[in-house]
Amino acid sequence: MNIDDIFATPKTTVFDNYVPMITNKHTTTVYLTDVIEAPSLYNELCYKLDNASPAEEFFIYINTPGGILDAAIMTVNSIKNTAANTTARLSGTVASAGTIIALACKNVEVADHTAFMIHNYSGGLFGKGHELKAHQEFVDANLNKSFSSFYEGFLTPAEIKRVIDGKDYWMNKDEVLSRLDRKNGYSEEAILDLPKAHRRGRPRKDA
Repeated sequence: MNIDDIFATPKTTVFDNYVPMITNKHTTTVYLTDVIEAPSLYNELCYKLDNASPAEEFFIYINTPGGILDAAIMTVNSIKNTAANTTARLSGTVASAGTIIALACKNVEVADHTAFMIHNYSGGLFGKGHELKAHQEFVDANLNKSFSSFYEGFLTPAEIKRVIDGKDYWMNKDEVLSRLDRKNGYSEEAILDLPKAHRRGRPRKDA
């Protein structure tokens, strides 16, 4: 190895980015396969979603233990507001903030052996006592409403309350798909007739 090799800039690919994105014509493939970190890391993804046309499609691979809720909420807002079709492709462990991103997508595909985990937020505060109290009261009230919005139809109201009270819910592929069927408006009879596929979409209420 010579001196030029030592100081050469290493070659990089799109997969060296924290959120790899590959666009091929009207299809963009996105990988959320690490901890959900600072919102700024998701600026490009949100920009692409916000400016997409109805002819475009996003496939979002999700395999994450969760992370910063603010970044997840920003991503969820763009997913919900985009004109493009969105499909979440779940595998491995999809937990915490990863679950709300997944459920915001129009379609969800669940791989075999996926572990899906919903729980209440965790974090820490510092500052003056009255500031901590005011902030905690706001966070509790605001996040309780947010949780109801994130998981409406997927969890029952009683289950949402249990999550807020501290319960963790772990689900496998079959339970996630079953809950998605009900969330998307399938009748019990229609659910029995559905093939045991990996994908669930909405609305398709006439199935």
